[in-house]
Amino acid sequence: MAGEGQLLRTARENKEWSLTDTEEITKIRVRYIQALEEENYGILPGPTYAKGYLRTYAKQLGLNSDEIIALYSATLTPDVASAPPVLKTLQVSPKSRPLWVRPAIIGGVAVLMLIAYAAKGLYSPENAIPDTPYTAPPLISAPKTDTATTSPPPSASESSLQTTPPNAQDGLTAQLVFTQPCWIEVRIDGQAPFQGTFAAGTSKEVKGTEKIELVSIGNAGGLTVTLNGRALPMLGKAGEVRRNVVLTKDMLNQL
Repeated sequence: MAGEGQLLRTARENKEWSLTDTEEITKIRVRYIQALEEENYGILPGPTYAKGYLRTYAKQLGLNSDEIIALYSATLTPDVASAPPVLKTLQVSPKSRPLWVRPAIIGGVAVLMLIAYAAKGLYSPENAIPDTPYTAPPLISAPKTDTATTSPPPSASESSLQTTPPNAQDGLTAQLVFTQPCWIEVRIDGQAPFQGTFAAGTSKEVKGTEKIELVSIGNAGGLTVTLNGRALPMLGKAGEVRRNVVLTKDMLNQL
């Protein structure tokens, strides 16, 4: 031993580096660091790698790398020092096949050839199933309509009998639609069923027999009235107060 390993170890211990710390700093594996400090160079791949590791390790420790390399080279024989690293090749001897493998392969090929020949015979044009022409079934036509039994549309006189005009309805139905906030008091056939303030976008249906009286309307322009399906004229302007608006069947005749 020339002593370069002891110099490396002493310098590392003076820096208080552990082997793990040294591996992080030098990027050299711990087992190679131990080999360098113990001068056990047989673990390394060869002299070239050993010199490279020694140079890197010495520089990180602050030592003269040339002196460390010189101490290492003094331990080598001339042939080993100058010889380049030799890559060992792994020689794999060819596996010998058993004697029965070759006949088995030949037999397998023969069986495959027989199968292919049989398949060719089965799918030959002579054995092919002839194409059967396809004939689409006739479409089912819609049943004819007997025009003789179709009843004619109702005449104007008949249709007028089937429709009841709004003014012929029994009683009164008033649809109150509030387009603006409005306070209102309503009396039906002499009775006062409700009063209150209604918000914009709401509506109220009121039914009576002889008379629907709008006793007080706080915002006449915010109320539209439909009586038995017929729209009445506006009762007033926005913010205007109307009182005693009476809705009767006679009013329908005046619309």
